[in-house]
Amino acid sequence: MDINIKIVGVGEGGAKAITKMMTAGVGKGKAIEFIAIGNDENIMLTSAARKNIFLNRDLTTIYKNVFDALNGADLIFIVAGLAGNAARISIPIITSFAKAYDAVTVAFICKPSILESTSRKINADYTLINLRGNVDTLFVVPAEKFFIFCIDRPQISLHEMFDVADDIFCRGVKNFLDMSNASLELFKRGNAAFGFGEATTALDAIKLATKFPTLEEDELKTATKIFVRLVSGCPLPLTSLDAAKKFIKSQLQPDTEFLSQEAINPLLGEKISALIVCTRKDEKR
Repeated sequence: MDINIKIVGVGEGGAKAITKMMTAGVGKGKAIEFIAIGNDENIMLTSAARKNIFLNRDLTTIYKNVFDALNGADLIFIVAGLAGNAARISIPIITSFAKAYDAVTVAFICKPSILESTSRKINADYTLINLRGNVDTLFVVPAEKFFIFCIDRPQISLHEMFDVADDIFCRGVKNFLDMSNASLELFKRGNAAFGFGEATTALDAIKLATKFPTLEEDELKTATKIFVRLVSGCPLPLTSLDAAKKFIKSQLQPDTEFLSQEAINPLLGEKISALIVCTRKDEKR
């Protein structure tokens, strides 16, 4: 039986990410509902989500609307920038629902740029405190990381950079959805970072994933758990899989827990896609 999944886009960036996911067909064929939450009525009116929650000043109504929208969720994805008021108001409510109804939560969060105002940075710090230890898996990516994806565009604006962030988070959610029916336990991993790679061999795909900009240089060495997912157009030889796994394991501490999963997707043809998720202990757990 499919698990009930809610994907929640918070604020302007989250609402736009939701629209991108829906346009790209993310989660097609699964029991998924897209929800947008924000305090900008114009953005809410243009969101592609079927459920749009406008954050008015009545906190009781906001709680009811969010809880009603999340009703029945087994797994909740949160996609948001941390700096806005929408995240500050709604994320504690979402995590309250998850705790009350034992829903698994995975958050993809963008920290504000150093160029943003002090008030937005304060908002971000407050919201991050409410996330740590209150979601099952937390991915936090500083905004500056997304500049790396646009190194050939030196004049890129903050708005364009956040479009890149939406694309990366969209890809992250899609990867997780592809394995969501395997086990909810895969999502209960604490503070995390992720990397993607695509090549013609499993080893090269894994190597590219380890160099993905959202992974810090020492993530593998300091991780307590590593999850690797390889997807290919046809079954991979055991020698190919072993070479890729050996490369990863050579960079881990002896006591690091290693999990792996392989899947087939004929649409990839001769390409092989790799996902790496590194997790660390959460201070509040």
